[in-house]
Amino acid sequence: MIKRTESFFNSFDGTKIFFQYWEKPEYVGTVIITHGQGEHSDAYLRLIEGLQDSPWNFLAWDLRGHGRSEGQRGYASRFDDFTRDFSGLLTHIQDRPQLKNKKTIFLAHSMGGLIQLKTQFLFGLPPHEAQVLSAPLLGLSVAVPLIKDLGAVVMNQVFPRLTLSNEIRYANLTRDPDVILEFERDAFRHGKISSGVYLGMLESFPFVQEKAAEFKSPFLLQMSDNDPIVSSPAALKFFDAAGSPLKFKNIYHDGMHESYNDIHRATVYQDLKEFLKKFES
Repeated sequence: MIKRTESFFNSFDGTKIFFQYWEKPEYVGTVIITHGQGEHSDAYLRLIEGLQDSPWNFLAWDLRGHGRSEGQRGYASRFDDFTRDFSGLLTHIQDRPQLKNKKTIFLAHSMGGLIQLKTQFLFGLPPHEAQVLSAPLLGLSVAVPLIKDLGAVVMNQVFPRLTLSNEIRYANLTRDPDVILEFERDAFRHGKISSGVYLGMLESFPFVQEKAAEFKSPFLLQMSDNDPIVSSPAALKFFDAAGSPLKFKNIYHDGMHESYNDIHRATVYQDLKEFLKKFES
């Protein structure tokens, strides 16, 4: 029987950040999930169900401007607002009895992967067994119109709260028509991004790549060999340069951006289970 609880905490500027926790009677630790741009923590219910027979609890949070967290949809004044929120969340939950003296795995998808990595390099992450990076945003594959690319700098100065389309199509996320329909009906999903976040992403790409040798956590990379949203070569470059002595990768041929929601997800879940088993004893 899985028990779900939910809560909020006030981040560094008073923004209320939502998080939820799925707890089992017997468990070895908690997987902490950071979602990607435009989605939210409930988007991982399918993944959590797929791993329900594993001895792990799950905690997932909503980025500011996403899901049930406060904030204008898709807006943050700068990308590092997300890293400060994540660091604040980890401080807020550190004394929860379900997490204290238990194992921790950090799992992040897409922009969440960039947030997770940059948080580690800027502030440090609490002690943990391993990390999972699902299609981490370390470069772009989706084409951004040049006028939008150039205009982001101007808009960030003149109209900083203006949000633009993130250029993501649901057909690039999954090949499952039922999941696409689910996304279209999901009131919490959105396609907005602020210029401050976009520019911060671009600045963060080289920062994280340059820090790769300092990355020592055991980790698993899961992604498509030709991701239509994020750069597969950039993620593989980080993987190869990472200083971790224990690293694994599952690369899925012709998959879409959200492997956890794509038609081959049963295989993806099994690969993830096998990785988690390494840290269960």
